[in-house]
Amino acid sequence: MSKPPRGLLARLAALTVAGFALAAPALAQTVKIGMVNSLTGPHAGFDLPASEGVLMAVDEINKRGGITVKGKKLTLAVVSEDAQSKPEFAVSGAQRLLRDDDIKVVFGLMTSGPGVPAATLFAKSEVLYFGGFTLMDTFLGKPGSELLFRTLNADAATAKSFVPAGVKELGIKKVGIMLPNEDVSRSIVSIYKPLLEQAGVAVPVVEYFQPDTSDFAPVLRKFQNQGLDGMLTGTNDPMVEAIVRQSTELGGLPKKIMYRGGSGQPGIKYAKQIDGFLWQILTRDLEYGADPKVRAWTDRYKAFTKKEISPNTYWALCYYDTVFMLAQAMEETGSTTDLKAIAARIKSMRYDGVRSMRFDKDGRAESDIDIGMLKDGKITSVRASVQ
Repeated sequence: MSKPPRGLLARLAALTVAGFALAAPALAQTVKIGMVNSLTGPHAGFDLPASEGVLMAVDEINKRGGITVKGKKLTLAVVSEDAQSKPEFAVSGAQRLLRDDDIKVVFGLMTSGPGVPAATLFAKSEVLYFGGFTLMDTFLGKPGSELLFRTLNADAATAKSFVPAGVKELGIKKVGIMLPNEDVSRSIVSIYKPLLEQAGVAVPVVEYFQPDTSDFAPVLRKFQNQGLDGMLTGTNDPMVEAIVRQSTELGGLPKKIMYRGGSGQPGIKYAKQIDGFLWQILTRDLEYGADPKVRAWTDRYKAFTKKEISPNTYWALCYYDTVFMLAQAMEETGSTTDLKAIAARIKSMRYDGVRSMRFDKDGRAESDIDIGMLKDGKITSVRASVQ
């Protein structure tokens, strides 16, 4: 997804300080929240829905009267920057937010490329930062990271649910792993390979491809005729869709696929050519689930954004509930600027929103997830606890 839908950037711009002030005209003071996300470029498929979730939560909080801190009514406002899916723009956007002394909280960035340099900058600054990207786990738990939070479960936690589900539902016995040639992928292999082997699954082949490639055939041929019945892959939907398509064209490759990340779209598109597809829904299943709480949220999302639910909409829940946790923590600590107290309160609470949320002492999210499944031509999902 290289560009947001026509008119959406304009709506995002309108829903910043001025827009949220209009949502609650009687409130006396505004609390600014910074947001840096890739609203354009290849990462927009993750970050654009995530940004909508922040805007939606802030709008709902303001419409119910804002927050009350020491008896004073306050409204929230969002100042948004576009990282454009590039590290240098993520940094420049972060710098602009940090130059505004009124911004003490920042949300954003779902991918590690732009996320790491921006988080490095935020870690050196006096702001609360909530991010979603994988390598944020490398920041947490270290001195100076007390104000940093990752709002998605760590791979180590998610894999403990995802791997057993894959082994059970797909009935796999021998799996190959195929991932982009980058540091994130090596951390994924270090987590998933031992868990697969502990579950009695052989993992004889691990191969990496260049992140900018569109021709996966040279790497896929290394998996041919190896007796594999499953493959674990992951990156983004367009890339995994190409992997699935090319694997069906080449033949001699496993037809049961576990997808770490993204949506079910790459497998659903080729449902007739494969035998099974399992994917992680790191928030909630918005398309095939039956939870009334989730259905109510999707109705509010469609009314707020004027958009229908898509396979990537579930990223809108990456930060949504955390905004409510932030608001509650500010009210309970009686401050919008005592960041250490606010961070400590967030880490001590459990929030039962659209997601059941809590954070550990290092700021890592511990939340249930949904696992999507395409099996025997049917699409379903199951709720998986990681707590």
